[in-house]
Amino acid sequence: MPNVEVMSRSNCHLCDEAKLVVAEAASAGLCAWRVVNVDGDARLLKRYGLDVPVILIDGEVGFKHRVDLPALQQALENRGTTIC
Repeated sequence: MPNVEVMSRSNCHLCDEAKLVVAEAASAGLCAWRVVNVDGDARLLKRYGLDVPVILIDGEVGFKHRVDLPALQQALENRGTTIC
């Protein structure tokens, strides 16, 4: 099962939207997931900063800024295919 990480920040409406999409995919059994708040880690904050949300699929960037369920489903099926 693919592992999805949502690189996120506080008070980020795009992050909230991305989390809803990933949660839906996870509840359908397509992936395991977790949220990483980059605000709490100086290294991650420097790397991602205002470029959130970033959705990592098995450690590889799958999406930046926006994601929808059909595109996420396709990316999970392709595991590691970058669709930005």
